[in-house]
Amino acid sequence: MRPDVRSSRAATLAAVLWSAGCGSPAADDAAAADHSHAGGGVVTHWTEALELFVEYPPHVRGVASDPWGIHLTWLEDWKPVSEGRLTLLLRGPGGAREEIVLQAPSVPGVYNPSPTLPETGIWRADLTLSARGVEHAIPVGQLQVFASAEALPHDVEVPPPGLIAFAKEQQWSMPFEVAVADERRIPGSITATGEIVAPGNGLAHVSTPVAGLLLVQGPSPVPGDAVRAGETLALIAPTDVDASYARMRHDVVRAEREAARAERLFAAGAIAERRLEEARHDLELTLAAFETIGGVREGADGGGPDPNVYRLQSPIRGVISDRHVAPGQHVEVGTHAFTVVNPDTLWFVARVPARHAEAVSAVSGAWFTVEGASHTHTASRVVSVGTVIDPASRTLPVRFAVSNADAELKVGLLAEGHLILGAPVEGVAVPTRAIVDEDGLSVVYVKLGGEAFQRRVVETGPSDGSWTIVLSGVARGEQVVAEGAYQVRLASLGEAEISDHGHPH
Repeated sequence: MRPDVRSSRAATLAAVLWSAGCGSPAADDAAAADHSHAGGGVVTHWTEALELFVEYPPHVRGVASDPWGIHLTWLEDWKPVSEGRLTLLLRGPGGAREEIVLQAPSVPGVYNPSPTLPETGIWRADLTLSARGVEHAIPVGQLQVFASAEALPHDVEVPPPGLIAFAKEQQWSMPFEVAVADERRIPGSITATGEIVAPGNGLAHVSTPVAGLLLVQGPSPVPGDAVRAGETLALIAPTDVDASYARMRHDVVRAEREAARAERLFAAGAIAERRLEEARHDLELTLAAFETIGGVREGADGGGPDPNVYRLQSPIRGVISDRHVAPGQHVEVGTHAFTVVNPDTLWFVARVPARHAEAVSAVSGAWFTVEGASHTHTASRVVSVGTVIDPASRTLPVRFAVSNADAELKVGLLAEGHLILGAPVEGVAVPTRAIVDEDGLSVVYVKLGGEAFQRRVVETGPSDGSWTIVLSGVARGEQVVAEGAYQVRLASLGEAEISDHGHPH
């Protein structure tokens, strides 16, 4: 009769202890069982390419065991091994040998062999995965074969406090990643809130310098449209007679005729050179005033729109962010018609508390996140450091130029950042995204085994945006959840259920 070797998976996982230390053990090292239960065991082991998490049942001589649960995960993307031949080689006392070949996983990531071992004593188990054109050697370690079901140990599990069970199948079904805490040198930093703004030459409020009617047949760009410097945004038919665009254009035509007449008279010797210079000077002044408001001389546009119609142009290259007028609308002088933003380079304006004002002289860069996004942005060019403390907020502005080629940042977004300064601090660091804010506490989730995790409150130190020094709570070589920590937290609260999946223990 097959012995009853099944028990609660959650209870077994809660007792799993991580023993692999830091990083990836060599492929020929034997992996010790993290935990044994009634003669079975649980092992977690890393190679350079794979993570092995195996749950094997107790073995009785000559009796086919319950299925093993061999879970294999690719470390490059933390996804299950979906194809590949797996060989389980077991070697026992007196040269005994058992080999099982599984051509494919029973479900993605899981192989379920059921070996029958003919000799009692200590056996060694090793795996070889043939996948992606490579043979991956994966040691499992030692297991014991008992003479009978009655000889099986009856150990009682006492789960360590605070361990969280989070099944492999759940890890595979979502974005998930684990990173190793490591020694790093990270510059000191100070925190600051701020805002994303456009530089002085990267934002233009385009207003109408003439009163008139916006022509329906003219261009009609909308928010989101890209425009060139000098591109016409709208056509305006002037309606103001006393100080109109048409009058200024008439003055230019008159000055041009006077200058041409003076040229002819001077060439004929009829006037002095002084009269010619006066006519030219009058033309220059009249034309400069006309072009200041965007006027175009007759014939200068190569046969374009009627020169009596004013062309409202964009002063910069960028994107239309706002449009405040509509075709057919009558506008007055100074009406705000368009807003144009060049989003290629923006500013992160950090508001540094006055108590850190002396330290900003050593600022060399910054990293920050903006509201509604988790992606970290970096800025290495300091544009300016303020010289006056704002009396209302008691902060000092520090401006950083930020490349925004992908247009991910938007003008007006609020930001939370760290200003990098001072000599580097050396210590154990974890990926910044691994740190979760839980009611004001900085928390990481440490991986203790293939499906076992532990919540740790940490004290954080300097950060460069990608990595953060942890002054306490995590040791070098421990593995932390870099992506998926929120789901592990839900599991700790009982909001994510652990299914049995038929895995043995």
